[in-house]
Amino acid sequence: MPRQRRTGRGLISLDGWYFVSEAKEVNEAADKAYDQIEINRMRACAVEVDGKTLHFCLEPKEVANRGEVEDCAANLSGMCRACTERISRFAQLIGEDGTYVAFNQEVSEKNVDAIRANRDQQERSPEVSAYNFVVVDREFAARYPTHQGGFQHVHFTFEDLTPPDVAAKIKQLSNYMNGSFDNRFQKLIDDPASLRIIQEEIPNLVRPDHWKSVTSWAVNFVAKAEGRAWSELPMHKKFEIMSFAMLTGRSHGAIHTDMQQAGNLVDFITDAHSRPALRALMDDRSNPETYQVSRVAGILRDKAVTSLCTVTLTWGGEGQPNKSDLDLHTKVDGVELYFSRKVVGKCQLDFDANAGTVEPFPAENISLNQQGTFIIRVNNYCNRDSASVPFQVTVKKPGSSQVYTDVWPKERAKGNFMEVCKVTVTPEDLVEEPVELSAAEQKKLAAKEEEWMRMVGEPRSTVATDADIADTEGLEMVLVKSTAFSPSSRGSAQAAFASMLTAPPARPAGKASLATRCKLDSLLGLIEHVSETPCSLLVDPRNFVPGYVTHLQTETDVLFENFAVNVYHRKNELPQAPRSDEQSTVRFDPSWGVSSMAAVHGFIKLKNHWFMVLKGAHLPKDPSWPRGGGMYPTNLKPEAHHHRSKWVSFHALVLPEEPATGVPLIGSALVGFPSFRFTLDGKEISVSAE
Repeated sequence: MPRQRRTGRGLISLDGWYFVSEAKEVNEAADKAYDQIEINRMRACAVEVDGKTLHFCLEPKEVANRGEVEDCAANLSGMCRACTERISRFAQLIGEDGTYVAFNQEVSEKNVDAIRANRDQQERSPEVSAYNFVVVDREFAARYPTHQGGFQHVHFTFEDLTPPDVAAKIKQLSNYMNGSFDNRFQKLIDDPASLRIIQEEIPNLVRPDHWKSVTSWAVNFVAKAEGRAWSELPMHKKFEIMSFAMLTGRSHGAIHTDMQQAGNLVDFITDAHSRPALRALMDDRSNPETYQVSRVAGILRDKAVTSLCTVTLTWGGEGQPNKSDLDLHTKVDGVELYFSRKVVGKCQLDFDANAGTVEPFPAENISLNQQGTFIIRVNNYCNRDSASVPFQVTVKKPGSSQVYTDVWPKERAKGNFMEVCKVTVTPEDLVEEPVELSAAEQKKLAAKEEEWMRMVGEPRSTVATDADIADTEGLEMVLVKSTAFSPSSRGSAQAAFASMLTAPPARPAGKASLATRCKLDSLLGLIEHVSETPCSLLVDPRNFVPGYVTHLQTETDVLFENFAVNVYHRKNELPQAPRSDEQSTVRFDPSWGVSSMAAVHGFIKLKNHWFMVLKGAHLPKDPSWPRGGGMYPTNLKPEAHHHRSKWVSFHALVLPEEPATGVPLIGSALVGFPSFRFTLDGKEISVSAE
C-alpha cells in the first residue's frame, strides 16, 4: 500500500498528518531511503523462563538534539506525523546485545545518516533509572500497526511476541526495575561467594525453611551475571538479569516477596563477621519474637493497648501497598464487631486505619476480653492501591504469639471476606499470672543471668565524641581543614584584626586542576581534599538522614567494636544500624539544632561506612525521634551470641547519655544513596558514594 505524499499547497486533512503552508518538492533520495527503512525486523532482548520468552527493549529517557532527529524523520516521511513520531522513537530503542533495533539497513542518505550519528554520539547512562523498560508484546505491536488511516507507516516485523501472562507479570513488577532497587541488585551480584556461604549455613539454622526460598532465588539470578560485577555489566544485561529475577521467585501482583526479603540477605552480607555471627543474625531475623511480633508490640504500646489477648492486622511495611482500607472483623456471640460497631460485649476494636487519612504503616487491633472462639476475617473495604495487598494478622495471648500472613488479591471484590484464623480464648488467658518456672528452669536461667553479669554487666551507652575516637587505637577522625575564622585562637578581636592587616595577601583561587576536579567526583576524594586543603564545606541537612554514634561499654571484651552507628529509617521508630539496601524516608529537621546550611566538622569510618559529623548538632528532644543505645546483634562476639536476644532488648532500654565535653558524633551515615551533595567553597557539587 503506497504512502501518501504531499502535492501542491498544504496537505489533505487526515489524522496523523502535519499541515504546512507551502509544500516542498518531494526529495527523491529521502523517498527512496524511506522505502528501505520502512520495515524493521525487531531484534529485542530476550529472557526465557519456564519455556516462555520475555522480549523487551530499552528506551533512553533523555535524548540530545531530539528536535533535529524529528526534523530528519519528517523529511524522510514526507511530513507524516505518525512516521515522524515512530522514526524518532524507534531510532533510540536498544535491543539484542545492546544494539539499536531499527534503521540498521545498508542505506546511506543524509537524514538517515544524521539520525544514526545522533544516537551513536549519545553517551549511554550507567544508571538503570535513565531508561524506560519497553515490553515487546501484542500491546506494543498494536500501538504501531503497519497500516493506519489507510496508509502504510514505518513499522516492525516480529518473529515472536511476549506471551500475555508474562507481559502482564513483568509490567506489574516493573517498579523493581526503575532504579529504586538498584543498590540491592548490586550488593547481591557483586558478592556471589557470600551468598553461597549463606546457602551453606541454612541447614544449621533454627528455622532453615525461612531462608531457603529467597536464598535459592538470589543465587539463581546472580549466576546470570557470570561472575561480573554490577558496574561491569552493560545496561541490557542488567535489565535481563532484573527481568529474570522478577519472573522467578515468589510474587503476588505488584509485590515480589523474595525481592522484599532480599534486603535481609544484603544485611547478612554486610554485617556478619563470621559464620557463627551469620547464623545468629539469620536466626534472629527469622524469629517472630524479634520480627513481626516486636513490631506489633510497639504498635500496641504506642496505642496504650494493655489487653492480654489481641488480634492485630498490619499491612504496608517495607514498601508494600499501604493505601488500601483493610478492615478487621470478627463475631462476638453472633454479633459483628468491626469499624461500625466497635464494642460488642467485652471485646472491642481499639483502633482503625485508612478509613479517611492514609497512614504509611496502617494497623488495626481487636482486643478479645472474654472467653470464646472467634473467627478472624479481613475485608478490603477500598482497594486504593489497585494492586494485590499483602497483610499480616498477629495473634497475641499470654505466653504465645502467632503470625498469619496472606495477600488480598487485586481481583478480589470488596465484601468477599478472607477468613484468616480462629482464636480460642480461655478463662486462663484472661488472667495475668506470674510465670512459674521449674527448679531446673530457674537454675538454668540463674546460671545464664550470672554469666551475663560476668560478661556484659550493666551495659552503658553514651553519644561518642571526637575524644573517644582519639583514645581508640585504629580509629581516626578526618577533620575538615576549615578556612572559618576562629577568634578564640587569636586572642582579642582587636588582635585578630591587626593580624589580618599584617598578614600576607591571600592568593586568588584559580580554577581547580583536572586532577582536583576528578578527585572531587567521589566521596573518598572529597574527604581527602578537605582534610588537606583549607576550605569551607557545608551541607543542606534536608538532603541527609540523621544519625549518631554511640560508645558502648561492657564488663568484658564481648563486642567486635565499641562504637555503634545509629541511623533513623522512619520517624517514631528506634534508629537502626546503617542499611544499604533500602533508602531512609526521614531527613534532618530543626529539632537537631542544625541550620539550613550546616558546616561539616569531619568524617570517620566505622564498619566500612563513612559517618559525617556536623558542627553544632545535638540529639532532639522531640519524642518522634526515640533514642536507641546501639545494641545490635551483629556486634556480639560468638562467645556471647546466646545472649543476643537480651542484648538487642537493651537497644530500647538503655538511653544514650549525652557527653559533657568534646564534639559529639552526630550527623549522617553516608550509606544507602548513590551520591551526596555538598557545598565546597560556595560551589555545589555532587560526589558518588563509591
